[in-house]
Amino acid sequence: MSKNLLVLAASAALALTVGIGCNKSSEGGISGTPNTFKVGAPAMATTIKQGDKQTVSITVDRDSGFQQSVKLDAQAPKGLKVDIDKSTVKPSDAKEVSLSITADKDCALGDHMIKITGKPDTGNAVTVDVKVTVAAMK
Repeated sequence: MSKNLLVLAASAALALTVGIGCNKSSEGGISGTPNTFKVGAPAMATTIKQGDKQTVSITVDRDSGFQQSVKLDAQAPKGLKVDIDKSTVKPSDAKEVSLSITADKDCALGDHMIKITGKPDTGNAVTVDVKVTVAAMK
C-alpha cells in the first residue's frame, strides 16, 4: 500500500514539474540537424498591475551545432509595452535575455499574449508566447 502511495506521489511531483517547466518554441534553424535552436519563455502567466512593470527571462537554447546569431522581436497587444534588453543574441552571449513588460494605466484587465519571434541568420524562425495577466491598480 505505501509503495503505491509513493509511486502516486512521485507521479504527481513529475506532473507538476513538467507542467510548471518552461514554455518552448518549436525547433528553429535547420531541422533534422544539430544546427537548431529553441526560444524559451515562462510557462506560467506573469501578473502585472495596470501602470506597473515586470521583467521576465527569455532563453535562446542552442543545439551543439548551432553557431548563428538569433534576432529576437517582441509584439505586444494594445496597452502593453515591451523591451528586450538584447535584440540579437550571438553564440558567445549568455542564453538568457530580459523582457521588460509595462502595462499602461488603462490597459484592459485579463489575459494577454506577447509574441516573441527568434530569427536565425539562416533557417527557420520560431515563435513563443508570453502570457501576461493584467490586474487592477489598487
